[in-house]
Amino acid sequence: MMNISTDLCDILLQKLDIRAIAAMAANGIIGNNNSIPWDIPEEMAFFRRMTQNASALMGRKTFESIGHPLPNRQNIVMTKDEAWHYDTVITIQKLDQLLELDIKEPLWVCGGAMIYEMLFPACRELYLSTVFGEFDGDTKMPPFGDIFVINETILTCPTFKVDHYVTRRHANIEKNPLSL
Repeated sequence: MMNISTDLCDILLQKLDIRAIAAMAANGIIGNNNSIPWDIPEEMAFFRRMTQNASALMGRKTFESIGHPLPNRQNIVMTKDEAWHYDTVITIQKLDQLLELDIKEPLWVCGGAMIYEMLFPACRELYLSTVFGEFDGDTKMPPFGDIFVINETILTCPTFKVDHYVTRRHANIEKNPLSL
């Protein structure tokens, strides 16, 4: 797993408007066998509405689980495989390549877990749908409590809610030294 350097994180924060969007079950599951373990059309509609006419960055496995580029978005796929490509999709192998692209802002980080973990430090915001109920799965949401703090709940539905988080840096909240 590649971690983002503090220097690159600071540059990305200065140059790009990077936000994360994710959905997880109450037990932290975000995926199972490269697919989403629930089918909630209203949650997918929220994702579509938020990411439309912007850039969407995801890992290769996440892209392949979707099976096609997301419509009305600039699709960017990060993969270690330099030979991998898909028509109309921008492919990168390293995060600093984002600085070379003409990105339609905002740049939405859309998964999977490794991509979230790498890029959470460079994200200004996180929109997190929490699906009510526990699901079986093999992929969990990486920890984010040290990076983000909840700002507000922006949507509540019978099957899920959406919380808006901001980075602690942008919320001007210092980490409590007693919580270490």
